[in-house]
Amino acid sequence: MNKLRQTSLIVLLPSVLFIVFIILQGSVFLLDYDKKQHQLYIESEQDIKGLAGQLQTSLSNSLMRLEKARAQDFVSTAALNENVKTVAVVDNNQQVVLSNNFREKYMFAKLQLERYEGQLLDRVINQNEIVVKYFKDSKELVVYAPLQMISKGNSLNRKFNGVIFIRYSLTSAYSELMHDSLFMLINFSLILLVTMALFVYFINRSLVLPLKRLAQSVNITDITNQPKIQQSGLGEVGLLQRAFANLISDVSNNINQLAASEERWLYAINAARDGVWDWDVAAGQVYYSNQWKEMLGYQQESISNDILEWESRIHLDDVFQVTDALGSHFSGRTSFFESTHRIKCNNEEYLWVLSRGQTVSWDTEGNPLRVIGTVTDVSSYKKSHEQAKTEAQLDKITELPNQVQLVSYISKEIIRLQNKKLQGALITLDCEQFKLAGQYQSDELLYLIARRLERNKLSPDFVCHKQDAVFVIVLPDLHVCQEQTAELALTFTKKLDVALTAPFEIHNKELTLSFVFGITLFPVEDIQPDELLEQSSKAMKTENSQFGNISFYSKNIGEKLHLKHSLRTKIQKGLENEEFSLFFQQRVDTDGHLVGVEALCHWQHGQQGWIDSTDFLPVAEESGLIIPLGDWVIRHAFLELQGWIKQGLPTYFKTLSMNVSPKQLLQQEFIASLEKYLLETGIDANLIELEITETVLVSHTELVINKLNELRKLGFKFAIDDFGTGYSSFSYLSVLPVSTLKIDQSFIINLLQQENQQVIVSAIINMGKSLNLDIVAEGIENVDELDFLINKGCNQFQGAFIGEPLSAYDFQHILLNETVKPKS
Repeated sequence: MNKLRQTSLIVLLPSVLFIVFIILQGSVFLLDYDKKQHQLYIESEQDIKGLAGQLQTSLSNSLMRLEKARAQDFVSTAALNENVKTVAVVDNNQQVVLSNNFREKYMFAKLQLERYEGQLLDRVINQNEIVVKYFKDSKELVVYAPLQMISKGNSLNRKFNGVIFIRYSLTSAYSELMHDSLFMLINFSLILLVTMALFVYFINRSLVLPLKRLAQSVNITDITNQPKIQQSGLGEVGLLQRAFANLISDVSNNINQLAASEERWLYAINAARDGVWDWDVAAGQVYYSNQWKEMLGYQQESISNDILEWESRIHLDDVFQVTDALGSHFSGRTSFFESTHRIKCNNEEYLWVLSRGQTVSWDTEGNPLRVIGTVTDVSSYKKSHEQAKTEAQLDKITELPNQVQLVSYISKEIIRLQNKKLQGALITLDCEQFKLAGQYQSDELLYLIARRLERNKLSPDFVCHKQDAVFVIVLPDLHVCQEQTAELALTFTKKLDVALTAPFEIHNKELTLSFVFGITLFPVEDIQPDELLEQSSKAMKTENSQFGNISFYSKNIGEKLHLKHSLRTKIQKGLENEEFSLFFQQRVDTDGHLVGVEALCHWQHGQQGWIDSTDFLPVAEESGLIIPLGDWVIRHAFLELQGWIKQGLPTYFKTLSMNVSPKQLLQQEFIASLEKYLLETGIDANLIELEITETVLVSHTELVINKLNELRKLGFKFAIDDFGTGYSSFSYLSVLPVSTLKIDQSFIINLLQQENQQVIVSAIINMGKSLNLDIVAEGIENVDELDFLINKGCNQFQGAFIGEPLSAYDFQHILLNETVKPKS
């Protein structure tokens, strides 16, 4: 690239013009030749079609009169054109009847006629169509034209029973075209070359040579020795010569003033002992003064002028701050750049420096070109400042953050959690015996409590000593849901309570302490840090708590958690006391035949009566009790099915379906337990349909697919329950061994009133049918919904209109009938 820049315009300008001329002239020639070639092709195609048309008339008349000799004359005459290679007549038996080459007559056309394609014969005859084909490699046109060879009496209905085959060469025409085009190109090029040579000569004499002499005049090394510059050029060249002469005079006059100013500037910098840097932003090069290098413990030659010499030494924790300050200055938000940060020295230690700078030149688009600044060592000041700050924010006895730092931390966490849409918890705890047992009110005890709190916290948690034996713990980023956040905070507090009840050893004596805890959740709108601390303190002092010594500020949250924990205990006892039972809801086809049934878990508590499954199943899922409960459902469903088989199943019955929770499905022993129940009951696994939800496919896709494939080998069928409400995807359906889609009842509730629901349901049905899946609509409430779904192609139905869930005893009576009729 440098050699090209140094090339004289006397050589460069003609070369560029010549190259441009060659490219343009060649492009014009190729485009013009291509256009003429295309036109020649069109004309030739029209000529050969015209020839074929003439032959159609003359040959048809001759052959119908049985004048073969005359027809042969027409063929021979047509072939006199030097471009016509072959003229032949082929009958419907693929035999050459006439040809300009007598050796080809009465021979098989496919073997004798070059470029002949026999499969076109029927198309030409039957469709009365002239077919033209072009062979680019040989530059030949081939024409097939229909021909009536045998007379059909006086009938006006023409019957084509042969073709005229013509092979026409464009080689000589193309050669002649190329010769003419080249001749025109050469003539035109000679004229342009002469014109261009005269133009280049004029440019060199009036522009290039004067510029060359001007460049030679100003190429000097000693600015004080002013050169003579010719000022006799024409137009703008003369103007440029006079401008250079004035510029050299001005520079020579100012150079001494600049030298004196530089000496004064260097003296001021050396006296201040500040490092200086001068950054060429575009080149990424920086001038570092000797003081800058010495400040970091380097010699003058040890550091290059690359910007990375500065950037790579900035402490990782300070890089963002430095770049942000530079960005603010470059964007115009600040008039100068200023940043206090750490920079690595030659001995691998970090030095605190104050770096200041300002942009001294910009480009036309407002981007910085050059920045000059200084660096000052501020390590001593920074050390004393940090020490004072630490002493102000740390509790001396416990070495934990004090309340000042706590309030600041909570303020930041409130903003951060609001932005992330997350919930956190604030826990205040107090030692009940601390104020009563005066002999144990020692700094040592507070220190031991603080250390135990630190050992039991997680990395992002914040522990603070508030006053006396009162401590505060902040748990950030717990959950997006308030109820789940409360659950996690309660679990953590219970574990912390257990850890704190272990004895403390003070002065060779063991002391067992008890603590009370108050919990409040945040962020809450318009609630400040001080108010949150007051809330958790009030909760800590609550006497009637559902969790012993642990209380929530919000009674609603505490009661919800208490009910949930109570329900867990009841579920466990319900399993032990056999309080759960199976109910069965019928599934029918479009003819009302009983094709299947879904097993549903019902719970009749000894004191509360029937408890809705929507209340206890989520609690069982969350607590893990869904695993023994789900196992109970599967085992009893298998036993019921075993009894039905012995009694005799209806003709159309083919499916007993049951829900399988995500936790249950992901258990390692899940497949083994199903195999066990198959062996115990001896039932056919093809009668069992396991219903899974779409949500389990998202987080455990590969594991679920592997498990389902293993179960499919055993004979089990699978349905996707509540389809359309989760994360359904064609990609899942394409790899899962699914046989059924169940449309969630939420789409059926307002099906006849909402057009959007109808579109969604129709789309699900069409998709399922395209994948050869059974489509089950849940929640059918009336005959209109049923009729709509049948018309859309849904083939199985379930809901109150079909039949309410029945106990095992009542359902056995249904099985005695061959079909189940919908309610009228």
